[in-house]
Order: sequence, then structure tokens, then C-alpha cells
Amino acid sequence: MMYTTILLAAALQNWDRYSAHALAAREVAATLAKGTSHHLHVLSVYDYPPLSMSMGYIPAEIASRHQDERRRRTDNLMVQKMDTYVAPLQAEGLEITPILRTGNPRDIIVQVATSIKAELLILGSHSKRGVLDIALGGTAQQVSKSASCLVVLVSPKREGGGGKQRVEDTRS
Repeated sequence: MMYTTILLAAALQNWDRYSAHALAAREVAATLAKGTSHHLHVLSVYDYPPLSMSMGYIPAEIASRHQDERRRRTDNLMVQKMDTYVAPLQAEGLEITPILRTGNPRDIIVQVATSIKAELLILGSHSKRGVLDIALGGTAQQVSKSASCLVVLVSPKREGGGGKQRVEDTRS
């Protein structure tokens, strides 16, 4: 089966922490895209930092301006992270459509996959190390249940264990 519309969803906000998953998924997506349309949609869903309460009482207008500034900084940082993440794909001759969204990844990934009529959705599945990992792993499971297309979960190679990346086809 040839997949022409491929969506790669990668958690880039905590780049340092999840790079192994994001990089493994990117490699698999690149290989699949090269075999077909040479085009890849790349989605990252992120959150804005909460307004810190440690600032004590400040007038609403100043708080709002401060929040806007933090959001703008987060947006700019995410654009940079996306550019860095897709640069090697572009260097390999793939055409990339970057998509950045804020909100709940479980909902947004499925919405974007539906709106672009993705035939294949590639997700980096996360190891179950911490609470956050379990939540993100849960996202992959939830998305694979709700998405209307084939979902492929990619785990990175085990550290020092050799072997290949694990690719899991979620069709039941």
C-alpha cells in the first residue's frame, strides 16, 4: 500500500528529554515518505507555561501583557524547534508541511490527521519511566484508538542493546 498523506506527530516541547522518541519516529517517517510522495506533514502539539502565582498581586493588564509575552516566546521557541527537527528531512529532499498547535495532544493529533485526510499517522511512543511518560504513552494509545487511519508507534533503539527500532502497527 502506498501512503501519500503521512502525518508525523512529535513531542518537541521537551526536546532534550524526548529527543530519542522524536528522532526514531522521524527516521521511520522519512523512510516511508521517500518511498512515496516525498511529502511529510509534521505536527507538534505544545502547551503554554502557566502564569506563575509567585508574582504576588499585579494589575490584570500587566499580568495579561506578561502572559502574552510568555506565549509569544513559547511560540517562537516552538517554531525554532520545529525548524531544527525538520531540517534533516528537508536536506534529504522531502517537502515538509510543519504544523504547530496548542492544546490537548490526544484531540489535536486526531483532528489534524482527519483534516489533512492522513492515510498514515506516525507517533513516537514513549517509554514508561515517569508520570509524564505514562501520560504521553497513554496519548499514543488513545490516538491509535480514535484515529481513522493506520497508526504506527515507533520506539527508539534500546541504549547499547543494538537491534532495530521497534515499529508497532496498531491495526486490530
